[in-house]
Amino acid sequence: MKFLTSFVANKKFLIYLSLFCMMLFAIYFSVTVFAHTSLRLDEAQSLFQTNRDVPGLLNLVAQDVHVPLYHILLHYWQVLFGNDIFTARMMSLVFFVATIPAVYFLATYIFNRRVGLFAALLITISPFMDWYGSEARMYSMLAFFTVVHQLAFMKLFREGKPVHWVWFTVTAILGIYSHYFFAFVLLAEIVFFILARKEFAVKKAFRKFTISGILVAASIAPWLYYVYKLGTASNTQPSLMEPTSVDLFNTYAQFIFGFQVDSLNTVIVSLWPIVVLLAFFGLQKSRKTTKEALFLVAASVVPVLGAFFISVTLRPFYQSRYLIVALPALVIFIAWIISTYPKKLALALRAILVAGILGLFVVQTLNPATPVKEDYSQAVGYLNNKATSKDVIVLSAPFTIYPTEYYYTGPAKVTTQPIWNRFEQGSVPAFDPAKLDAEVKSNTDSYQTAWLMLSYDQGYNEKIKNYYDNHFERMSQKEFSKNLWVYSYKVRYDPPIAITN
Repeated sequence: MKFLTSFVANKKFLIYLSLFCMMLFAIYFSVTVFAHTSLRLDEAQSLFQTNRDVPGLLNLVAQDVHVPLYHILLHYWQVLFGNDIFTARMMSLVFFVATIPAVYFLATYIFNRRVGLFAALLITISPFMDWYGSEARMYSMLAFFTVVHQLAFMKLFREGKPVHWVWFTVTAILGIYSHYFFAFVLLAEIVFFILARKEFAVKKAFRKFTISGILVAASIAPWLYYVYKLGTASNTQPSLMEPTSVDLFNTYAQFIFGFQVDSLNTVIVSLWPIVVLLAFFGLQKSRKTTKEALFLVAASVVPVLGAFFISVTLRPFYQSRYLIVALPALVIFIAWIISTYPKKLALALRAILVAGILGLFVVQTLNPATPVKEDYSQAVGYLNNKATSKDVIVLSAPFTIYPTEYYYTGPAKVTTQPIWNRFEQGSVPAFDPAKLDAEVKSNTDSYQTAWLMLSYDQGYNEKIKNYYDNHFERMSQKEFSKNLWVYSYKVRYDPPIAITN
């Protein structure tokens, strides 16, 4: 009994118990809530790409906008455990759960256990992390490798042991094979190295970083060459809008408070001056801002600004989920800033922040209008009940055929607008207004009713809908989640031909 009392009183035991409870929180909400939501477009692509042999998988991923590590792991995960969407999401959950102690160890190494525990709590209850921790995509894996890699980088900064170079290089290779945006993690480290190169513990750090960089570049070169040979990732690239300064604030709001409807998000974003003031006073309060704190600033800002700058100058590819690499550093920085305030004020700020995040966590979960929700399950279930063998289902954008086919079990033909055969090499055909009339006739001429499902607008859904409205009688319309609509149109009025013996 005395041993047990002593064990429980041990600080390490309480810390590990707290981390264990956080991991249980993430597992519970993923298994009971998030993993049971409708399959989303990106997830459907993951299942389509990984449901084939490895050479076929690599071919498809190379024509997409991603790198193959996640898909290869998911392929073998499905071989072992099954290929339904719930099972696929569990692999993402593994990486999310592993990220929680990883954040604790990184924050504790840089600052102290108190900061580490609060940072781990913030990452646990982050609606953004919980969402992507239960999505069959690579984002939670990317976040995990980012944190483990940044811990190696900090150990190089303070200690510089040979094992840390191996750790740093291996995790850099794993990270760059998880997502191209891991390059922004490396860019943030380069920025920090330039600012603090004289304070690195290791001698000849520049030469060693150069060697490590060459190894990482050499490891990704074969993949880039393969992508180049196949047409530089041109198969299913979505049409993305050029970001604005509002997207910058939205990104950080989403990191902390998740995905909210516009009215609520406006309120959250409008609070940014208060947040900046609190951070400013926190930095003023801290007599000496450590170099490690500056690294966290670089790690949470450089990826976002880097992606923004390239998106407005070269090509739009700004997506907050790609920037999940900036989230762990951000929550650690917030946890540290709050720790610099007087105890009572820090306690109050922690309580307000946790209560606010948990409240918005609930709103994101329960609100059917949450922007990232895609209810293909209900929409296609509706088509399963309504569409007959005399009908045709027309999808736009064309790549929404992936989640549709996952759920569709009915007898109607399923086609796309523009017409696309995804089994052929090459990209999704561009929308051509001159071909619209001919393509609609080709899709609908033999059928009584056309069911038009519109989602993921690539800039032409309204034109397609207007064409159907102007040429056919609209029978019904229904929205299943934000911008996911199903319309039905009467195409023919002559009675269908009955074939009898």
